[in-house]
Amino acid sequence: MEKAFLLSLFALCILYPVRTSKLKIVKNGYEDILIALDSKTLPQDRIKIVTYLQNLLQSSSSILTTSTKGRAYFRSATFLVPKTWGDIQKWLPEADNSTSFENAGAALSRENADVIVTTSKANDYPYALHQGGCGRSGLRIYLPSNSLMGSGQKLGGRDFIRLWSEFRYGIFPEGGFAEDEKYSAVYRMPNEDVDRATECKTEPKGPQDDCEGNTICEKECREECQDECETKCKERCKGKCKSEPIVSSLMDQNLASKAASFCEGRLSLGPNHNPNSPSKHNLLCNEEGTWFTVLRSPDFKHGKNAAPKHFSDISLSFRFVKEVDAPKVIVAIDISSKMTEELTENENSTFNSAPSVILLTTTQYIHPDRYDAIQLSLQQSEMRLTAMVFQNDLKPQSMLTDLCSKSGNQLVYVGRNPLKDMYRSFVQAIGGHRNVQLISQEYLITLDEENIWFKFFLDKSVSQDLKVSLTGPEFGSSPLGYLNTKLEDRKGNFIYPRKREIVPSWDFHVSNPQTGTYTLKTRRRLGAKSPVMVSVYGTPPIKEDPIIARVWVEILESKISPPPVQIFAEVRKGNYPIKNATVIAYVYHPQSEDVSEISLLDDGLGNIDITEDDGIYSHYFTNFTSTGFYNVYIKVTGGFNDYSTVLRGPSSACCGSTFISNDQNPSGQFQREAGPATFEVTTLSDREDSYPPAKVTDLRITKTYDQMVALQWTAVGDDFDAGVASAYELKLLRNRSLIRNRFSDPEVVLHSEIINTTPLAEYGIPLHHLLEIPKLERGLYYLGIRAVDEVGNTGEPSNAVALWVDGKQSTIQCTDEKIVPEKLTQAASHARLSFIVLFITVFIIL
Repeated sequence: MEKAFLLSLFALCILYPVRTSKLKIVKNGYEDILIALDSKTLPQDRIKIVTYLQNLLQSSSSILTTSTKGRAYFRSATFLVPKTWGDIQKWLPEADNSTSFENAGAALSRENADVIVTTSKANDYPYALHQGGCGRSGLRIYLPSNSLMGSGQKLGGRDFIRLWSEFRYGIFPEGGFAEDEKYSAVYRMPNEDVDRATECKTEPKGPQDDCEGNTICEKECREECQDECETKCKERCKGKCKSEPIVSSLMDQNLASKAASFCEGRLSLGPNHNPNSPSKHNLLCNEEGTWFTVLRSPDFKHGKNAAPKHFSDISLSFRFVKEVDAPKVIVAIDISSKMTEELTENENSTFNSAPSVILLTTTQYIHPDRYDAIQLSLQQSEMRLTAMVFQNDLKPQSMLTDLCSKSGNQLVYVGRNPLKDMYRSFVQAIGGHRNVQLISQEYLITLDEENIWFKFFLDKSVSQDLKVSLTGPEFGSSPLGYLNTKLEDRKGNFIYPRKREIVPSWDFHVSNPQTGTYTLKTRRRLGAKSPVMVSVYGTPPIKEDPIIARVWVEILESKISPPPVQIFAEVRKGNYPIKNATVIAYVYHPQSEDVSEISLLDDGLGNIDITEDDGIYSHYFTNFTSTGFYNVYIKVTGGFNDYSTVLRGPSSACCGSTFISNDQNPSGQFQREAGPATFEVTTLSDREDSYPPAKVTDLRITKTYDQMVALQWTAVGDDFDAGVASAYELKLLRNRSLIRNRFSDPEVVLHSEIINTTPLAEYGIPLHHLLEIPKLERGLYYLGIRAVDEVGNTGEPSNAVALWVDGKQSTIQCTDEKIVPEKLTQAASHARLSFIVLFITVFIIL
């Protein structure tokens, strides 16, 4: 069995010339960035967009090399060309008969694109769809056509690298956002009376002979000589102030486009990181500089892709492939090597592009000696693999699960609902190109001689073709009455099914159907207990953007076993997100009849969901009942009991805590289903409660009184985002870094309170607390908070909030010695260096 499975994989991977169809970095170069062009682009604009994108990637590549300090550049990109564009000679003047323009492989679809070009009617802005947390890569980059051509402001190389860095390295913007309460454009330190811009840059300090009035310079001087008297401080300040250029962060979207570096530490050559700034990156990445987050990415972690002394070749190549309506499909059953050899011969002689392969197997073990070679072949092939694993004597951990995950392919476990699991997996495997959308799928009731009514809603976005299928494992025995089975549209017209014999089923097919509510009416025959499944799916009209729903899971790196699972769903119309949809996830447990029902949220609270209203709905799952494979399905509805809305492109104020759009329209009524997404659990915890509450990300002071401050934050769950945390620990410390690093150390805590909760303090509810300011020395302090559950598990400390305490003022002892302006002699230089080394040592110890 193992031999047959290995032969199947090897044979299917080496059928075509080896190309990297999934984005990766090889020896510092990013290969095959997949750019999906738009079918709605006007003929006269096609060459303009392609040419601009080629030039944009060329200019961006050198900026990427500079910003990563020689670690990366762009080596190759693939343009996915819509079928409606026609022959390449029509829109690419320099193309000739030798220009490669082949059919796209199954893995090269819009769903898998790294960059998507959209035809924008409104004044849209480019953005990176970033669903994961700090250091986790995003889904894709959207580039509206108005940013690539026309009379308006064009997307520059630095802007593209900013988007690329968020998409690839998982960092976030360092500039603020207008009218955003969480990531505001300006902020004010409590001991100052002027606003500061939310940004990361090295400030200019002159030029001037007298630095009096230069508040930034004076503040730095006072911090250095805080134990000296005011006059002496001013003298030192005069010698310190000088003209310095502005050095801004590449991730600050609001600053001039001359930036080429990420924010680093105080002693770096690039822009100094500002932990006080309430930027999206600071709050979600624990106030670390963006450069350090970049270095922790899988592309550069542990010294990978270190900068070479010289690049032998940094040229950028382009490739064009034609999008296909539906790729060829191979169904491979892992039975014998002979079957595989015949399949290989067939496939080689028939197909001219890499197919979509559906592998049915009970084998999950792969010999370690061959694992790496198989993984590499899958990564380099344009084949799209869906491995359907049937229940067998499972090993503690399936190597096939790991293989599919690392190679960008999909594994589906066929469990206790084999018909449902297989049907949906087939639709997923072949539907990425034709946009076949599953509207509804259910098992019908099994009562004898019972009239059955099944209702569903058909919306305009999938109204080109409607297909309804009735089938089951023993459907050939006719468990339903054929003459009693009919489909009724909203006007009372009846449609009757057609019998299929090869795969026993009754099918309804309606071309250009009316939109609205349909009712399937049938009747179960006496004694017919076999399960019957009804499946409803539709395809979109040519000029209509379909409403799309999909689901996937991500398993976090964690010290907790088993690690928590994050469930994600994306709901959009064409390229545009849909907000306020109702998304329910159903998690089917192994070895039992248990099904967990979870509401997925698009709340942007920063724990699992990063940006509100971006069309990404999510939730943690920790209810593990046994080891084995879990399958996740989703049901999505909109326009029934909610205010679901299509957001047609982001505005310039996007995207801080919320996806903001100036063009919003009701989605209308619709329903969709998607799945399964499979994940595997190999161990269970001995503890009754292993999972901590989530991190509070929005602690803030709402009002300051004489001796009190009013605090507000959003409640987190008992287990991440589920349940109610039993209490919150509020602490006051002298330094903001202590919030992150020594929150539990009683030696550095100056004030502490336990805030108990009630059952009403559910996840997402705003919480308030009045803090009496403790009697401390006059100065700047920092507040932090973390949630605690009933067994003592604690969440991460929150964002730090600055608090000014007007307490007693310490006395500065001035000397009578004559003040001499400081001159930086060689001796003074050595002394200052010793002081800096001592300071760094003390800082590290702290």
